[in-house]
Amino acid sequence: MATQGLNFALNNPSTFFAPNKPPRHSKFRIVTVKCSAPLSSEGAATGLAERPWNVANARLVLEDGSIWRAKSFGASGTQVGEVVFNTSLTGYQEILTDPSYAGQFVLMTNPHIGNTGVNFDDEESRQCFLAGLVIRSLSIGTSNWRCAETLGNYLAERNIMGIYDVDTRAITRRLRQDGSLIGVLSTEESKSDQELLEMSRSWDIVGIDLISDVSCKEPFEWVESTKPDWDFNNHERNSKTYRVIAYDFGIKHNILRRLASYGCQIIVVPSTWPASETLKLKPDGVLFSNGPGDPSAVPYAVAIVKELLGKVPVFGICMGHQLLGQALGGKTFKMKFGHHGGNHPVHNIQNGRVEISAQNHNYAVDPATLPKGVEVTHINLNDGTCAGLAYPALNVMSLQYHPEASPGPHDSDCVFRDFVELMKSVKYRA
Repeated sequence: MATQGLNFALNNPSTFFAPNKPPRHSKFRIVTVKCSAPLSSEGAATGLAERPWNVANARLVLEDGSIWRAKSFGASGTQVGEVVFNTSLTGYQEILTDPSYAGQFVLMTNPHIGNTGVNFDDEESRQCFLAGLVIRSLSIGTSNWRCAETLGNYLAERNIMGIYDVDTRAITRRLRQDGSLIGVLSTEESKSDQELLEMSRSWDIVGIDLISDVSCKEPFEWVESTKPDWDFNNHERNSKTYRVIAYDFGIKHNILRRLASYGCQIIVVPSTWPASETLKLKPDGVLFSNGPGDPSAVPYAVAIVKELLGKVPVFGICMGHQLLGQALGGKTFKMKFGHHGGNHPVHNIQNGRVEISAQNHNYAVDPATLPKGVEVTHINLNDGTCAGLAYPALNVMSLQYHPEASPGPHDSDCVFRDFVELMKSVKYRA
């Protein structure tokens, strides 16, 4: 075995930065650095188990034909999904466990992800439902007092694929220009680029019922409220005054915690739970939760909502808002690239305030198709889309975005109080 040495002699460092060589100083020293490594007869280094860095071993192939080389973390394999971008600066763990991302690859526009690790208090559902995670830079270390494990290990244990060292800014600009795109994420070298491209062009998220896979299968009672360390509106923490039936279309845990903190006794039911069974429980109000996908793909949910209108106060959030829009006779449409992030300004027409909101949806209600009497209560200031509805005659209220945040600002948390006040007024009028 031969040994190859590399010798670097630096006689005068200033020669590297100035055209003229200055006179030698009496105290100047010659420094020699010698680096050596054993080489095999073929000239390759031996004794090294693997490279001390990752190499590009994954591809994201979009339906427009673009191919993005990246490095993988988390699970391996091949997965298809719709690519959307999220502009939140923090809260990636809540995003990972938001059921509304089922069937989607989430691209984080914030470049540095993973620096706080993950913990088991911030999960918003029982598992990760998204198809995969796309980020610019994966943190090589974690620093947070609640950290339980690294992001990579967390995803691997849950069989969720992730990629990093990819140009997320370029992909985001493409999505803003062309709209959300179907993509295929793969670490399998045996699959050609053409095969992955054909997979992306043969799958579509429109018209697919994604709610059935994320909803609970049996009713259950929810009792946990927001922990005292994190709560800021706990005036009715020990009071369970109002019974709420919450339809699980992909509900986030913090919606339930906020309702419990405002004095609600909550029973969560599956997405297909009959309206007649709900009425037998004599609720003071009904919540229609957030959820993934196309509201037009779940006509059974629209029928349930329609049957409950006028019989009990109702509150819709995100998917629930869209289902209410259809049940009231309106139409929904697919947006170009949707709203995903924790920094969306919304005008609350009822009080004149501007609220910074957390949003996650690809569909919206067309207010021009709604019947007379239905009021638009909130407007997204980025694009003017409908962000909230009310129909006082039927005790209906809804928001297109997430008042519970997680992650995001708390500007709209008071809407839970508004729902309680609606239930109170109806209860005491009866």
